[in-house]
Amino acid sequence: MVKKIGIGVYDFKKIIENDYYYVDKTMLIHELISYSAEVSIIPRPRRFGKTLNMTMLKYFFEKPLDGVSNAHLFEGLAIAKYPEIMARQGKHPVIFITFKGVKSTHWDECYREIKIIVSHVFKHHECFISHDKLKDSEKKLFSDFIEKRANYDDYKNALFFLSELLFKIHGIKPIILIDEYDAPMQAGFEFDYYDEIKNFMYHFFCAGLKDNNNLEFAVITGILRIVKDSLFSGMNNSASYSLLDDAYADKFGFLQHEVDVMLDYFQTPIDHATVRQWYNGYRVGLPKYDTQGNEHFTMIYNPWSIIECVNKKSLGAHWINTGGHMLIQETMRKASAEDKENLLQILDGGSIEKTINDTIVFRDVFNDSNAMWSFLVFTGYLTWKSRTHMVGKTTASLIAPNFEVLDSLRSMVMSWFSAPECQRLKFKKMLSGIEDGIPEVFLKAFQFNVLASVSYFDINEDGESVYQAFMLGIMVSLGDTHEITTNRESGTGRYDMCIIPHDASQPGTIIEFKRRKAARQGPLAEFATSALNQIKEKKYTTIMHTRNIHKIAKIGLAFEGKLMAWQYEVEEDGVIIDHDEYSDEPQG
Repeated sequence: MVKKIGIGVYDFKKIIENDYYYVDKTMLIHELISYSAEVSIIPRPRRFGKTLNMTMLKYFFEKPLDGVSNAHLFEGLAIAKYPEIMARQGKHPVIFITFKGVKSTHWDECYREIKIIVSHVFKHHECFISHDKLKDSEKKLFSDFIEKRANYDDYKNALFFLSELLFKIHGIKPIILIDEYDAPMQAGFEFDYYDEIKNFMYHFFCAGLKDNNNLEFAVITGILRIVKDSLFSGMNNSASYSLLDDAYADKFGFLQHEVDVMLDYFQTPIDHATVRQWYNGYRVGLPKYDTQGNEHFTMIYNPWSIIECVNKKSLGAHWINTGGHMLIQETMRKASAEDKENLLQILDGGSIEKTINDTIVFRDVFNDSNAMWSFLVFTGYLTWKSRTHMVGKTTASLIAPNFEVLDSLRSMVMSWFSAPECQRLKFKKMLSGIEDGIPEVFLKAFQFNVLASVSYFDINEDGESVYQAFMLGIMVSLGDTHEITTNRESGTGRYDMCIIPHDASQPGTIIEFKRRKAARQGPLAEFATSALNQIKEKKYTTIMHTRNIHKIAKIGLAFEGKLMAWQYEVEEDGVIIDHDEYSDEPQG
């Protein structure tokens, strides 16, 4: 009988007992015991199997409260081959907490959610509420947590209190498992109650994990490692294992052979190589080198993408449809002009060199370039093609990991122009000016859009970020019918942007930008003239001619902040058929 696919099933016991298909990751237990860190922090992107692994650890280590062993869940799995590890099965009290799904828009709501979560944790151990080893005051507080009556200071110490009680009752130190620990932090950052949630979580974690003599060990998962925000400051008993580390590299996410076996098992009618292009590509751990000195990394798939691909027997952007990308979108929208230019390169299939750090400071994501790129890597939207590490610094050549993510990034960019704030903008008219080879239509709509969207794109004073945002929009909007490239060689130089139609009978466009930093450098119109002359003198149209494009629009676009000037000409079979110039700079 063919096993079922567990869509949205994150509980290990339910998967095993209901005969769902399971990709064996039980050697995580062996690795965890081998590393023997008192507090292990393992950040991984969304939908990479964190919750399933954490429930697997729970069922392995937890001393059954009803006396029924969970040892049968591990029969036939990889960890069962290690009797010395299996001897630890079912021997510890376990505190399991998940903050998955905490997305409150206000601090009061978030705090209520946390109280509910803590109540469920205490209810799990409710059978001990009347234990004779507990004092009356402890029994009362135990009950207060279940009934959500405890006060704020009690909740900050809830993790420590419960671990203390369980150690007292069992005489065995409990194991603490915390899943998606950073979900409240992300919500707090997104909805502007970051200080409140940070202060609460700092005390909650420090009380339960730092210098807690009642603790055997703890495992914490989340998407990001939020250390510099003081969440785990001074916690010298913790070790973090991010995507940059070899530890646990193959324990979260699917390996190639695991995907191949799964595709064959479910007779998925899609070529394995195509699945690989769509969903593989995440690099994890340190580089390895073959005998020829070639660099290799552990490569993993996002499990959710593969499960959905197998279930629907089709390719698609399965991961992006699970949500959780609003903060990513906002981060990219607020990026600097240079960073938007870099994003263009990635969308064009290229790579960019950046310094990345697996320690994320939320407050820096919107205003520090390296923090932004690190954020995109560790949330799963980028990976590295290669990387080098020196003391305290990792430099990486960043790329989109696969077709699915590339498609998702393009969708995010397009959402900038379909958001309510932008619906009134003449974005489609701007695109039609390019498609029809009528620069005047494109430029007037472009000017209107830029001026109307200043606040939406949160631009800096020079305005360059807005220009790059619209170039991104052009690129992803016309991607199906045109080849759009930036900063490529043609003729004797490198053009800024080239829009080449797949159909040679349609017009192509070359755009060269010039940014004036101050009026004293000369009239803006002269910058536009210089940009157009550069296109002609350096023969940027060469690439068009080699593609047999007959009609070519050449646009020189100059700007300073919100001021704009342009000069263009359109040639057809080498003959100039249209030209014009314009400047909105005040004269005199």
